[in-house]
Amino acid sequence: MKAKKLGIKNATKLKKTQLINEIDDTMLKLVEEKQSSFKGFTNQFTLEPSGSVTFDPESFLTAVKRKALAKIQTQTKVKIILRSKMKKTDLKTGQSRVEEHQFRSKNEIVLESTDKNELWSLLTEQVLEDLAKFQMNGRTFHSIVAFDIHTIGYEPLNGSSWVPLPKFLASKKALISV
Repeated sequence: MKAKKLGIKNATKLKKTQLINEIDDTMLKLVEEKQSSFKGFTNQFTLEPSGSVTFDPESFLTAVKRKALAKIQTQTKVKIILRSKMKKTDLKTGQSRVEEHQFRSKNEIVLESTDKNELWSLLTEQVLEDLAKFQMNGRTFHSIVAFDIHTIGYEPLNGSSWVPLPKFLASKKALISV
């Protein structure tokens, strides 16, 4: 899309990163209703398209990628949900009705060694696959409502296991282990 069409002033004078930020801000609205529970253990971030811009699912997921990856921290489990309106036409009456549906990914673990671009492609692939299965039932895509990112703190288990000693060793007063 052209910057003038989006209403961005002085687009030619902005640096590339500034222009990208301006375009993102006009096309996407980050709802900081950061719902959290358990003292910040779980968080939810919501991104919504601006009223004047329309997206198909693939282009919307591409547009929100930068903002979404900025919200995903390490040592968390993450799940994304695409909320969209789907249109179904009744074959008998010919009437169409639009309903909101959610298409979600599975929980994925984000560690320090996780490549966020690979993670993003995995999550979006799961969402688009869920959407495609839904469309096979005779529904067509209508519009994007919102995009949710759910994060949960993740602490991998660490420590050692304890195995009880056999009786003849447990009765000894001193043991030397190497």
